Amino acid sequence: MREGKSSTGYWVYENWVAENKAVIHKGACGHCNEGRGCHTLKHPGKNGRWRGPFRTLTAAKAAAKGTKRPVREHKCVK
Repeated sequence: MREGKSSTGYWVYENWVAENKAVIHKGACGHCNEGRGCHTLKHPGKNGRWRGPFRTLTAAKAAAKGTKRPVREHKCVK
């Protein structure tokens, strides 16, 4: 279920290199870009991965918690 730019879905970025964290984003967030991120990487998946989309914030929070990493919400969620 990939949604368009008007998405209200949520994604979790699981980062295992910088800060070892899971960050919840709205799909339309420029950092998330519906799970594609904002950078073109030569080695995708080297630093982390996108999980989702999730229809609700509650589902995204559960997925983020399941990573066993510290969880935070990006400013786009607030």
